[in-house]
Amino acid sequence: MSDFKQTEDLSVIGVDSRGYVVNHYALAERLMQVEYRRIAQEIVEQPSSTRLISILEQGCRGYHDRTGGELWSEWNAGAETLWYEMADAGVLPWSVWEDDPVAKSQTVITAR
Repeated sequence: MSDFKQTEDLSVIGVDSRGYVVNHYALAERLMQVEYRRIAQEIVEQPSSTRLISILEQGCRGYHDRTGGELWSEWNAGAETLWYEMADAGVLPWSVWEDDPVAKSQTVITAR
């Protein structure tokens, strides 16, 4: 990993509603879980996912390639609420990144 990318991944983006200081990498990982969940829910509710079709048609700039501001904006536009709902219910699609401050807290949130 380049020094620049490593520095960017570890740069603090903000403090979430539960007081956890989140860096670029942790926030990108959380947003990927939210997007996965939204796509999975669409597929359950209908035979296809407009989100997935859009990604396949138009492409998608990955969360790890977005700016901190872009990540934070999406996080505050409803992704945080959904992520914590999934985490609290124990239905995250995969385990929290090991260096996410949530994973280091007393209550370790794991995948279902």
